[in-house]
Amino acid sequence: MKPIRGGLFSGVWARLLLLALFPVVLVASLMLVSGAQAAAGDPDPTFSGDGKLRTDFGAGPGAATAVVRQADGKIVAVGDADENFLVARYNLDGSLDSSFSGDGRVQTNLTGVDGATDVALRGNKIVAVGSGGGDFALARYNPNGTLDPTFSGDGKQTTEFGFGGGDVATGVAIQDDGKIVVVGFAAGPMSSSAFALARYNPNGTLDPTFSGDGKQTISFLGSDKAFGVALQSDGKIVVVGSGVDNAVTGASEGALARYNPNGTLDTSFSGDGTQTTDFGLGEGGQATGVAIQGNGKLVVVGSAGATSISQDFALARYNADGSLDTSFSGDGTQTTDFLFGAADVANDVAIQTNGRIFAVGFAGGGATGDDFALARYKTDGSLDPSFSGDGRKRTSFGGSDRANGVALQGDGRIVAAGVGNGEFALARYLGG
Repeated sequence: MKPIRGGLFSGVWARLLLLALFPVVLVASLMLVSGAQAAAGDPDPTFSGDGKLRTDFGAGPGAATAVVRQADGKIVAVGDADENFLVARYNLDGSLDSSFSGDGRVQTNLTGVDGATDVALRGNKIVAVGSGGGDFALARYNPNGTLDPTFSGDGKQTTEFGFGGGDVATGVAIQDDGKIVVVGFAAGPMSSSAFALARYNPNGTLDPTFSGDGKQTISFLGSDKAFGVALQSDGKIVVVGSGVDNAVTGASEGALARYNPNGTLDTSFSGDGTQTTDFGLGEGGQATGVAIQGNGKLVVVGSAGATSISQDFALARYNADGSLDTSFSGDGTQTTDFLFGAADVANDVAIQTNGRIFAVGFAGGGATGDDFALARYKTDGSLDPSFSGDGRKRTSFGGSDRANGVALQGDGRIVAAGVGNGEFALARYLGG
């Protein structure tokens, strides 16, 4: 009798075992390869196939200006085309949501020359703000895309600040009580402008408990514009923008103001409620977006640089009292160049749950011209190399492309919205 050689795992038994294990080994190998290929900052292939999409509203060139994520994960973007407010809602895979206005898109004319600049959600209602005929303009939509008649009677509202037009709403935030805070700028005499705020009741009327008539303006240095707003947990309102600091050259600095819930400036913030910051690259700079960390510190993004063709992303972090936070990049400020010495401008900011900071905007120069640009920073203000290799990411849609807004999904993925080759454009990136 011949002995059995090799034991259980020899001969036919070995071949059978390998065949049984092959599918498991294959799946594991594919998972390892996929994991090695997918990295934070990569385009998300589950979004429109290649991570980016454009939407044609059939009304000439268009641009998305802001984006927000609903509780169910659907994505709402607003903007303008053909002098109308534009609102689009997308499913998680990037397809237009046909339950919104039939085809996922809606256009609204308010008073003539209109354009939406920002968006916020309250429950299942969508509030878009912008400019309408030279005034602050708002529109509120039901979940199906129709205008909400419980808001100002027809879903629309405009507000003039008394200087004969030229008022533009640029940012919106909604309080826990449903009141709507809108910021922007109001035109004044001799080409001047001022930070402008308005607060509305949930029914669309101006709230007289805010500054007596629902409106407030402040001027830093004569030609000032607010671009972003955030609400603190104590009800105070933080507004950021630009303030001219050189009447001859027109150069500006990043400007902040903090208001009490009643509309007065908060003197516990930098002594008088206002603050300006030079981002350190010569004359010129502005703040365009603001977010509040869990510890109450303020993160502001914008641009720094002397000319429109030589700018960098700019960030600053402030303590609750308005002073620069020196634990952030050594002096509280940070600038980032996207390598071609052209115009690089951050337009919006978002903070991940781990404290890392996303700034989005556009980067110029290079073979593709202006591109969507993203940068991720660690909590100390340094670029995060785990994002796209060096903390920076550019995306081209084939034209002059600019990201204007950012939203973070619950799974950490990043959605940027803007203009891509003349159309409403969105891109989604892997987080991590």
